[in-house]
Amino acid sequence: MARVYLIYIDIRTGFYPELHHGLASLAAAIRQNGHVLSFHHLLKEESPEVLSAMVLKFNPDIVGFSFTTNQRKYLKKYSKAIQHQSKVLQIAGGVHATIDPMDVFNVDSIQGVCIGEGEQTFPALLRKVDAGESILDTVGFWWRTRQGRIKKNPVPALNPDLSSLPYPDYSIFNVNSINEAASGWMTMMLTRGCPHHCSYCANHVLRSIYPNKKDYVRVPPVKHAIGIIKNNLSYYSNVKGIVFGDDLLIWHKKWFKEFADRYRCEVGLPFTCNARAEYLTEDICSSLKKAGCVLVAIGVESGSEWVRRYILNRKTSNDQIIKACQLLKYFDIQILSFNILGLPGETKRLMQETLSLNKRIKPDMGAAYYFFPYPGTQLRSICEQYGFLDESSEEPSGYLERPTIKPIQWKRKDCVRIYHKLRLYFATRRATRNLGFASSFIATCLYLLFSIFPLFFVSLFTKRSRLKYILRKLMYKQLLPQEPKT
Repeated sequence: MARVYLIYIDIRTGFYPELHHGLASLAAAIRQNGHVLSFHHLLKEESPEVLSAMVLKFNPDIVGFSFTTNQRKYLKKYSKAIQHQSKVLQIAGGVHATIDPMDVFNVDSIQGVCIGEGEQTFPALLRKVDAGESILDTVGFWWRTRQGRIKKNPVPALNPDLSSLPYPDYSIFNVNSINEAASGWMTMMLTRGCPHHCSYCANHVLRSIYPNKKDYVRVPPVKHAIGIIKNNLSYYSNVKGIVFGDDLLIWHKKWFKEFADRYRCEVGLPFTCNARAEYLTEDICSSLKKAGCVLVAIGVESGSEWVRRYILNRKTSNDQIIKACQLLKYFDIQILSFNILGLPGETKRLMQETLSLNKRIKPDMGAAYYFFPYPGTQLRSICEQYGFLDESSEEPSGYLERPTIKPIQWKRKDCVRIYHKLRLYFATRRATRNLGFASSFIATCLYLLFSIFPLFFVSLFTKRSRLKYILRKLMYKQLLPQEPKT
């Protein structure tokens, strides 16, 4: 059977290592078909020669790379190192490879690109490799021919039945170590896709590549969803809570209510999930609470309704966001606020509105990111059209380093300062949220004190360090229900 070596490039993102649900699902599909798989989670820059020797020692038939747009700058040196020692077939896949395959082919040691979901197309490729057949007509792949041309095969239809797929295989990751860093919380994903078309997000680009676009957003049968969770818990017994990474777990109201009922009875662990404000009705919040939800992450993104509507293509009003947060607080569910700064069309005043709205909703914690112009997205096109991009726009490895577009309507120093003030506000909220009735007052005092030098204090608590590791573990630990005092 074919031997596959997968490399997941995940270097200096600013985040602690996490599980990759797509790769876990792909690993399960590869192994279900009897093929041999080895995997390397590349978390820091390693010697290309050492990595190449390790890969080739496995004697693979195929070497596959997976990476995001921010990580593609690392591809060339590792792929080239392997090419210098072997003519093994090298391919790439993942979101960036799907939305910008021609960019991947700029690395001439890459011979093929997997477009879209690979649970069906990758095993089909491996069957051809086993049989010694030509792979150039494999659907779902683009190939570099010997003549240097790119052979573009069609992308197959999405599989609408998620229950036909094997349970994800997370064993390729160091799961226990990753869970331990989050105080026993494990990330999982049950559904696929998002029904919305936010201009900065890759979802609308991914949807566009498939012939059956209507099947892009899918939920598995509730029985299968519970089966995924139970299967994971059977392998990793130290799990104390679940972080659902789905874009919008509550999107299908009927499905979610049935899922919530069964989850409460058959799993019963505390969990967190992502949501949009307009979906957080009273009955959904009630179902979340009864099922064991302890935190909901909401995409505020900007405090300006104008920016959300006309730049981000998010039509949610400030009143809807405020009402949703009030409902979550009524049901004693904590709130995490997601925000983006450094957007095209934004000004200093509009950035300050993001800070102001967060002060109104008072989330228990939050996250602030710099905007990144992903290939193929509507907002990337706007950036290209109006000259917001320069050579440095592609350099950051993640979303936390610096603004990525030209500061045409705002000054870089203003964007960075507001970004750090926003992160400082979230840090003080998080640090004081368990101090009872005085927590809000103490958080405000700390924020006012620390905001004199926001860059210093944010750097102190957020850089990759032992202190940040301890604070992160504590944050997750505080999400767990506390044992009643006897």
